[in-house]
Amino acid sequence: MYNRIKIYTAGVCSGNQLKENKGGYGTIIFKPGEQPLQVNGGYLNTTNNRMDLKAAIEALRRIPPFLPVTVYSSSQYLVTGITEWIHKWINKGKIDKNGDLWMELYYIVSTFQDIQFLHLGSNPDYGANRLATIACNYPNLLMDTELPYIIPR
Repeated sequence: MYNRIKIYTAGVCSGNQLKENKGGYGTIIFKPGEQPLQVNGGYLNTTNNRMDLKAAIEALRRIPPFLPVTVYSSSQYLVTGITEWIHKWINKGKIDKNGDLWMELYYIVSTFQDIQFLHLGSNPDYGANRLATIACNYPNLLMDTELPYIIPR
């Protein structure tokens, strides 16, 4: 049997909530028997919440959905959002903020047979936050724009 894949995620934003800011996401994927995979990226005019969501999305895109996965995040917004709030939002037919990323994450998560999201608290993120912070300073960052989305009925 294959051991669980462990994913550590982080999202940061320098100047969060300001009109001109830089955000980054970072994730480290631990697959048993392989070297850790580090992924990061950044955007202009974003929020730390959007970057937390982006970190989880970008990590899960790299994992076959038949493998068991645990996603660890320091973001209670991400963990509670995908495990509890998303179902309420779908039933309500509306997501107030970041609906595009929430729905993208929801669709990806729904393909997995065995997936968990856990809040890190004060536990180490194995460098995910460092990767996110580095990404804030990449040159030629794209503008983060919330896209239209569809909530399933």
